Amino acid sequence: MKQPALFAACFLAAAFAAAEETERVALIGDSMMKLLAHQAGREFVKRPGVEVALQFTSLGSGLARLDAFDWMGKLESIMADLHPHTVIVALGANDRQPMILEGGRIVEPGDPAWETEYARRVGMAMDILLKGGARRVVWLELPDMRDESVQKDADFINRVFRREAESRPNVFFFETRPLLSRKSGGFTKFLMDERGRPFEIRDPDGIHLSRAGADLVAAYLMRFLWPTP
Repeated sequence: MKQPALFAACFLAAAFAAAEETERVALIGDSMMKLLAHQAGREFVKRPGVEVALQFTSLGSGLARLDAFDWMGKLESIMADLHPHTVIVALGANDRQPMILEGGRIVEPGDPAWETEYARRVGMAMDILLKGGARRVVWLELPDMRDESVQKDADFINRVFRREAESRPNVFFFETRPLLSRKSGGFTKFLMDERGRPFEIRDPDGIHLSRAGADLVAAYLMRFLWPTP
């Protein structure tokens, strides 16, 4: 996370405290969010003045196949029905696949039209959340992946996420890779605890987080969202 983003997060956290308002949080996404939503939700509710309004995951979905699952409609309904102040999003793991454009044209990953359309959809999703009343949107970086082809796809998707987030106020691209990888760009299956014992942070599939990995990201999300002096 860049320093300006952290300062903005601190400012928003202070604003919530000053208003003495219950902060409603929504955790949403694809399968990358499944364990994280559960673990983060357990931690967030321990903080006074925080309510977890929603933990929603749609397995195998994403922004590339809106014909299979209408994420835009789902985001609109979440904002209209629950009015969360903070929305944490994990999407993209399933998205490097063909997309259908308006008019029925199919574009493949690697086609410049694919990137243009995907960026448009990412930006639209962020805008729906902001216009629906979210005071901050935290968009999670895809972690380093074990398999080279999946890593390249994740790298590409992350560049789109970062670019679209940085072009909008109150949207934060939350970097997970520095937390989950011992070296930049390298998949890490185990980290060491404070006693020097290894613990497994990634699922055997080389894509998803383990429960311990989800705990780790949840802890850093807590610090990011509600930093203490």
